[in-house]
Amino acid sequence: MKALLFDPIPGASGDMIVAALLDVGVPIKYLKEKLKFIPGHDLRARKVKTKGVMATRLCFETRKHVPVNRFLALIEKSGLSAGQKALIRATLNRIFEVEKTVHGDAHLHLHELADLDTLLDISAAVIGIDYFKVDNVLSRPLKAGAGFIRTREGMMPAFNFATSQLLKNWPVDFMPIDAELTTPTGAAIITTVARPFRNILFDKISRIGFGTGTMTLPDHPNLLRVFIGEISDGYQDECQIIETNIDDMNPQDYEAVIEKLYSAGAYEVFLTPVIMKNSRPGIVLTALSAPDNREIVDLIFTETSTLGMRVRKSRRYVLPRKIFRIKVDQGTIRVKTARFGKRRHYAVEYRDLKRLASKTGKSIVQLRRELDPVIRRKIEAVR
Repeated sequence: MKALLFDPIPGASGDMIVAALLDVGVPIKYLKEKLKFIPGHDLRARKVKTKGVMATRLCFETRKHVPVNRFLALIEKSGLSAGQKALIRATLNRIFEVEKTVHGDAHLHLHELADLDTLLDISAAVIGIDYFKVDNVLSRPLKAGAGFIRTREGMMPAFNFATSQLLKNWPVDFMPIDAELTTPTGAAIITTVARPFRNILFDKISRIGFGTGTMTLPDHPNLLRVFIGEISDGYQDECQIIETNIDDMNPQDYEAVIEKLYSAGAYEVFLTPVIMKNSRPGIVLTALSAPDNREIVDLIFTETSTLGMRVRKSRRYVLPRKIFRIKVDQGTIRVKTARFGKRRHYAVEYRDLKRLASKTGKSIVQLRRELDPVIRRKIEAVR
């Protein structure tokens, strides 16, 4: 199974991601051709040496101002594939939502970002990743810098507010480096297109590329590395399993506990009824999460009556999956898809199905039966 892995040595930005993809093999002529739907820009790349390592540096020169509220229309009118459009839209929308959350803006505005550069970086990254037709896109933990940087509002944390919001539920390594190591655009791209993975075993590495930015770090190479290679067909990742036995909680309280655990990044949460000492009925609360997600442990101590829990590392076999937003006559619905060999599975988001059923007055069974052929046809049309 072919995989692409991002390895942020000290960090990641939008231009570093695109530069690394060019370095690992995306033809610059191909990228320029695909980006023609964005007006008023030039793309240039050159080889530079960073701390003794040759890498590619990218430069987008913009000659025209394009309002942010035109971005989605440009994407829609482009000749890109449906899958590429969906990923670019999803990445941009995450940035828009985070900017509004952090800065309170009611209009589309990229607070600390060069507007057109953001669209170029995101589009080029999605196009570049798709060029390799990999089965899995993965990333090692992103990095957070220390100290403060100067912004238009004055001195702000190097691990800025927008980036930290985008990296919720992602593994982050904090580095003793006084610099902005991961930018909002870099965080948005990687957390949208990739899955986090701390330790990965390649059966074979076929390509390695290096991207660098304009920032110079005193003691570290400012590099983002990209690997392309083969991993086992039975795609594995790591997780931690947290269990605790509880026999003195009000059963009504578990609903809130489960919701908070999912919000903290739990992969799965479930309850198992058991008989405990003195023949008392109890519950085993089990939560699966990314390794070293301490927030899950803290939440269980805070939100339940337990005095202790068991934690163990485990491996999972996980099919790569994508989530698409499908427009149907009744509204918009999210669909999760996965592949196993030549077979393609898909599942409709139940909450969306329930919402549309309430909106239309139809039963969920009836609505599911009506939507199934429409969704299947649209999913099969997406590469």
